[in-house]
Amino acid sequence: MIRSITNLFKHTDLYIAFRATNTLQQQLSKKQNNKNPSGIYKVKCNTCNEAYVGQSGRSINIRHKEHIRYIRTNNPQSAYAMQILQNRNEYGTIENTLQLLKTCRKSTSVNCWETLCIQIFHQHKILITEQQIGDLNPLYELANTTNILPRNP
Repeated sequence: MIRSITNLFKHTDLYIAFRATNTLQQQLSKKQNNKNPSGIYKVKCNTCNEAYVGQSGRSINIRHKEHIRYIRTNNPQSAYAMQILQNRNEYGTIENTLQLLKTCRKSTSVNCWETLCIQIFHQHKILITEQQIGDLNPLYELANTTNILPRNP
């Protein structure tokens, strides 16, 4: 389409410039107003103050309730539940332990955001043991991570 429009103005003094309207910057800085947000979240352990980082395409409140249900039924289906059950740690209310790190819809980019958040928490040594990663990806070190890590993790 751009070529055909450019060809129309080929014999004039007008030059056609293309400007992308769907840039990486626009995708990363989109804000969503949603009462039931989905995306990347962290759940904090009240005993050791370490965090589990996860993703959900559904409401993070529903996902938090699932983690609590796994703890109450002694089901090691999530890494957060395993942390609480194996170490006999305390979990808290949704207001005290759950935090949305990045609002995003379920897509391929949500995996990248989750991996970035996990690496950041791992570097700051506040990631639960069950979720520790082996090698750090140097590409994620280039990212601007000032808005992801909370001031008081």
